[in-house]
Amino acid sequence: FRDEVVSLIGPTSTNGAVALLKNIEKEKVPTFPASTAERMVKPFQRHVFTIQDIYPGQMKVIVDYIMKDLKAKNPRIAFVFPDSEAGKSDLVPGLERLKYYNLEPVTKEVLNPGSIEATSQVMNLKKAKVDYIIICGSLPQPTIVLLRELKKFGLKVPVFGTWATCDEDVIRMSGDASELFYAVSSMASWYDEGPGVARMREITLKYKPGTEKPYRGKTYTYGWVIATVKIEAMMRAGKNLDGEALVNSLEGIKNFDTGANGPITFSPTRRIGGNSMIIH
Repeated sequence: FRDEVVSLIGPTSTNGAVALLKNIEKEKVPTFPASTAERMVKPFQRHVFTIQDIYPGQMKVIVDYIMKDLKAKNPRIAFVFPDSEAGKSDLVPGLERLKYYNLEPVTKEVLNPGSIEATSQVMNLKKAKVDYIIICGSLPQPTIVLLRELKKFGLKVPVFGTWATCDEDVIRMSGDASELFYAVSSMASWYDEGPGVARMREITLKYKPGTEKPYRGKTYTYGWVIATVKIEAMMRAGKNLDGEALVNSLEGIKNFDTGANGPITFSPTRRIGGNSMIIH
């Protein structure tokens, strides 16, 4: 209200985004939340746009990768998730995708942000004799804790996470405990090749010289991509820019290539910008 903003980037959490949805629609402020929970786009929210695929799509990639690429036979899969809006909204599509293969999780363990150890969770995972672990709706910090604890107690199995865990800090801070850690994301890394990523590095180091190490993670790329798409829409909207003009402009974005992720498309009925994901 004070700054009369045209648009918002954020909130960065599912909990915060869900809390603001009614206000976003009431005040008609185009918003790009970092959250990829299904609640962001279903039911349809005219003023809420997500840049990459939502949790159901991410879970489909992870579970299908285990079943098809790794050719798992009757795998014993466990879920680890925080007791939060993000954790629950991520867990549900994971369970649904397992059912597609006539599978049920062997255990579901809660691990909340801020946890400094995961002894009981790892003991339960060992007891369940898991073959694969999927982390739902979590962040780098509890992911790092889990990976370290898995190594500490000698449970060496592949661990998969959704996009919020797909950050270089997880690898850097977990060290060799991350040897079997994989995550899904549509974002390029800071050190990847290509004109879009090169442009990101150029602009970043122009204003923040000397910040290339430790490498900025894929969450940085995520913010860069949102800003790139938003600027493109603002330019297309022209001089008479307001919230509605920006929404109309965003709805005309078709196969827009930022060079740092997959192509992005919006429409009057589509608010999920991307549908391409890769396992890192």
